[in-house]
Amino acid sequence: VHGVTRAQAAAWITAWIEAGISAHVSTVNAEFVMRAQHDATFRNLLEHTDLNVADGMGVVLAARLRRSVMPERVTGVDLAHDLAAVAAKRGYTLMLVGGSQGVAEQASIELQRQHPSLKQPITHVGRPDVSGDLEARKILRQFRPSIILVAYGAPLQEMWIARNIQESKGVVAIGVGGALDYISGRTTRAPTVFRQTGLEWVYRLYQEPWRWRRMRVLPVFAWYALLEAVLHRGKAR
Repeated sequence: VHGVTRAQAAAWITAWIEAGISAHVSTVNAEFVMRAQHDATFRNLLEHTDLNVADGMGVVLAARLRRSVMPERVTGVDLAHDLAAVAAKRGYTLMLVGGSQGVAEQASIELQRQHPSLKQPITHVGRPDVSGDLEARKILRQFRPSIILVAYGAPLQEMWIARNIQESKGVVAIGVGGALDYISGRTTRAPTVFRQTGLEWVYRLYQEPWRWRRMRVLPVFAWYALLEAVLHRGKAR
């Protein structure tokens, strides 16, 4: 996971687009890390993405326990807003992929409302598995987006990106999870105090109780992070 700020992440992405380089960006949280412990394919993919940002506060705290540079949390939804601003300023074409029916379209409207000079984003619900790749690649060739926000959830969105942007040049694709739900207004984001204190997951669990199954890994992640920090400092001494 790269220790970058939101501004630095947006600058890297802009530089890749300007240089005609395609790149894959992943927004890593504790659930990603724990899944990668037993999913070799997912782990290998994350080890070869071009930029991994710390989406979860757990990842930020784990890095800081090891005294690694991790200046701030860079969430998928925040990065999406930053890149929409970049696209509006530079005339890039933005593409929104995934989400429930109508979510990408509503997110497109909201982004244009916030950034009036933004070209109308391309929207595509599609399918996250290989059965939808042919249609997706056809759309990519037709519209040639510079930035793609993929909201299929992990690991499906990462797999989709890895399969579908190889033939494109100067396109950066980012897995953004539930960001389109937040941008569209379908889901209310946690108040600032929850986000700043690393308790956004509590608010999400309140909104979506079914997430408790996925969040069971959080205490395990915390234990591993503490253990690794202790071992790391012991070796350093």
